[in-house]
Amino acid sequence: MFLRGNTAEPEPAPDPGERDPHLDEIRARLINIELKTDSVIGQLAEQRASGHPDQAFGGRTFAQFGEDLILLNIFHALGLPQPSYLDVGAHHPFNISNTALLHARGSRGINVEANPNLIGAFFQHRPEDINLNVGVGPERGSLDFYFIDDWSGRNTFRREIAEAFVREYPAFRITKVQPIPVVTLNDIVTEHAAGRFPDLLSMDVEGMDLDILRAADFAGGGPTVICVECDWNSGKESAADLVSLLSARGYVLGFRTLGNMLFLSTKAAATIGIPARP
Repeated sequence: MFLRGNTAEPEPAPDPGERDPHLDEIRARLINIELKTDSVIGQLAEQRASGHPDQAFGGRTFAQFGEDLILLNIFHALGLPQPSYLDVGAHHPFNISNTALLHARGSRGINVEANPNLIGAFFQHRPEDINLNVGVGPERGSLDFYFIDDWSGRNTFRREIAEAFVREYPAFRITKVQPIPVVTLNDIVTEHAAGRFPDLLSMDVEGMDLDILRAADFAGGGPTVICVECDWNSGKESAADLVSLLSARGYVLGFRTLGNMLFLSTKAAATIGIPARP
């Protein structure tokens, strides 16, 4: 603001179409921090450091809330020390990964990541796995993919989720929209797993989990364990829908963390002493 005589005149309003350079700088720094973090985590993972001798599964977790350690406990109790996996929305071979620790202990499976900028890391670090650069949806086709940035786990096929994130964090924005081929869970299982689901289905698909699972057919043999993203505290309705759907498909909610729910097949739950809920 400046004064001319005794009259105060406001500064010109900024052009709403202009990007705030300060926000752009903040965004660039946040992205740079994420990329450096990914690099450090990858280096540590390659070292395969072990924990205390009394730690059955080592001293590391790669999952956001320790889900990988829970999964290893479940599969150990089931007599499956090296479970196979289908990781949908895999994002990164190590960073916030539910399957990195399983892979480090000898498990192999299928990684599915829609973002073409991210799939290369899987070919580099998990060459023995099947790595697919496609999206997963309730039906085969093509969907618009909303990029927050080239590497973000916040990228999504759901426009409303991308827009809500940008509103909450104005340092970010939707940088581009790109059509991506989409297949179903059963397409992947038919073409890459001989028609039978791997032992673990891990899903992190930014709000599309329920629709994808509704469209899935487990008649040929469903996964033993399903780990699906769900914020129980802020998404109680969605969580209840997932419980209802998977209960009807023969699954028991065995565990929940801050960001995921872990379901076991009725047979697996009974084997390790988790009672089915009425």
